[in-house]
Amino acid sequence: MQEPDDFTKHAREVLADEPELLNRLLALRGEVQMFAAQRMPTSAPPPANLLNARNQHLLEEPGRLLGDEKFEKVFGFKRGEQINLVDPSLYNIDE
Repeated sequence: MQEPDDFTKHAREVLADEPELLNRLLALRGEVQMFAAQRMPTSAPPPANLLNARNQHLLEEPGRLLGDEKFEKVFGFKRGEQINLVDPSLYNIDE
């Protein structure tokens, strides 16, 4: 069996008294990872703003599941805060 990653360990600590919520969060994470791993239906690499918007959208569901306070405790930033994983200035794709 594989050792839990840092996110799983942290989520277990934060949600230790809510095992059902933890299980739902980890199941959702698995679904999101599978979705995010899918190729985008285009031959050209997607622009940074599209990748960042997609990531932001993927954070909405755990936000609804956890609520503001627990979301911030689990993820380390406020629900709804703009998180850009791709820096457009470093990602040289014409948009």
